[in-house]
Amino acid sequence: MVILQLFNRVWESGTLPLAWKHSVVIPIGKPGKDKSEVTSYRPIALTSNMCKVMERMVTDRLTYIVESRSMISPSQSGFRRGRTTMDPVLCLENIVRKAQANKEMVDAILFDVEKAYDMLWRDGLLIKLESMGIGGRMFNWVLDFLKDRTMEVRVGATHSRVYPTENGVPQGSVCSPLLFSVMINDIFSEVDASLGRSLYADDGAFWVKGRNGTFAEKKLQAAVSTVEKWGNKWGFRFSVEKTQVICFSRKSENPTLRIVLYGQMVKQVQVIRFLGVWMDSKLTFGEHIQRGVMRCKKAINVMRCLAGSSWGASMKSLKQMYIAIIRSALDYACIAYGSAAKSHLTKCDVIQAQAIRLCCGAFKTSSVAALQVEVGELPLYLRRMQLSMLYWTNLQGHKQDHPTKSVLEPCWEHGRTKLNSFGWVGDSSARELGISNLTHSCTVPLPATPPWLFPMPTIDLEIIKKSKQCNEFGGMNSLIQQYISDKYNGSIQIFTDGSKDPDTGRTGAAVHIPQFNVSIIKRTSDHLAVFTVELLAILLALWWIEEGRSSRCIICSDSMAALISISNGKSTCRPDLVYEVCLK
Repeated sequence: MVILQLFNRVWESGTLPLAWKHSVVIPIGKPGKDKSEVTSYRPIALTSNMCKVMERMVTDRLTYIVESRSMISPSQSGFRRGRTTMDPVLCLENIVRKAQANKEMVDAILFDVEKAYDMLWRDGLLIKLESMGIGGRMFNWVLDFLKDRTMEVRVGATHSRVYPTENGVPQGSVCSPLLFSVMINDIFSEVDASLGRSLYADDGAFWVKGRNGTFAEKKLQAAVSTVEKWGNKWGFRFSVEKTQVICFSRKSENPTLRIVLYGQMVKQVQVIRFLGVWMDSKLTFGEHIQRGVMRCKKAINVMRCLAGSSWGASMKSLKQMYIAIIRSALDYACIAYGSAAKSHLTKCDVIQAQAIRLCCGAFKTSSVAALQVEVGELPLYLRRMQLSMLYWTNLQGHKQDHPTKSVLEPCWEHGRTKLNSFGWVGDSSARELGISNLTHSCTVPLPATPPWLFPMPTIDLEIIKKSKQCNEFGGMNSLIQQYISDKYNGSIQIFTDGSKDPDTGRTGAAVHIPQFNVSIIKRTSDHLAVFTVELLAILLALWWIEEGRSSRCIICSDSMAALISISNGKSTCRPDLVYEVCLK
């Protein structure tokens, strides 16, 4: 309660304590870099934990404002709920596949903002916030949060003197990613709308498709010049060293692209790294798969050191290592590189076979299919399909302005050539699995009422402790009933439950009010999660109360997950239902 009063005082006055605006920077050496060079260290800033708690509250409010008003550019995928690095990767992969089907080329340039967070122009950020209509206490809080900031460097037990920081947003801050997204939001505002574009935090990309290489080069250069002017206006500078250009085509020799940035020629490469995915000029994904396989082989060598027939780690521990180190590496970008040739994908299958063979301690001649059953792991082609369908389902819950939704739109290239690319097989795979006709909930629901204005219901979890005592000493039902009668005397007791048939997937929700001898039973959609059905049962009870049957009611549910989600006012699973319960 004291902390809440402190936060309210800070929010109303718009003045943060100076201790909240001080950072202790610890330099961490970059692997493989010369330790005598200053640039070989990555600064890690430590800030006040109390300030971070309030930053989280302010960030949630600011996020709701900019997302509900659609202020963030659709091309920005960084630091946004429901968005991943696969959004821009699949957009670029899809346009290249279409160009290959049409015997065209795609010229792309990837750029990076130099010292993005450190060099952010604070006054420019405040101008952007005001132009977006964000004012009042939110504006005053951000204004004071950014000014009068200080820092000191700590190496071991030695501290440097305190220095003021005049530019940038603080590293390690909770709200810095969102503030940076606001600042860089209009970077593409003056760029030709016919160009493809993507933005993930400070990593941006342009691409243009066509057969006329000279025309595509001119359009790309015009876009680069426009972005360069934008950077000069708002205090950003793009790294010429990290900016690269590539031409995707199936020709034996690609044309040379002469793109100039700050008067310097941008380097043209044959293989480019885009958000952790290695793409070659012919988009075979051979480089990406080979690098992933080499990294996994190092992990397999570690597993060999820990495995033994009569000693070493158990199968469960080795499987956890496989999932954390090897499978995670193979999973990343598999939705994109799943369109690679079978000869490349087989390398991944070999890695999986070696790993699960070590987990089981099996012979080299053991059947891979049998080992997969023993360990409980899907073959990688099924794993890729599973992740693709999860991503497809995620897309269905987004608005139409989501850039990756255009990947699934029907086009004539789909009939001209057969590919295993996500844009080609995404919808067809969903139809084969029977999920294309299902109703999909919103991926990022935004309630009409701001979450901080929710009339939060009272959740009593004290009865859980009572039930544990009952399990120890007996008489559980009578003790729980006595607790309810004593604390909620005169209230109508409403019991809710949700159930699911594990064999058929059929689900249903029910409400029972013993005092009125009323039972409400509703058949819900098949294959829903039990958590969802429990929330629907609570909603049924709330709808019955809204009919004016009684003003004093207590709803009893046996779903701990549902009650905790309602008490928090948020949930990663079906937040739309949690919002609806809170608003009742």
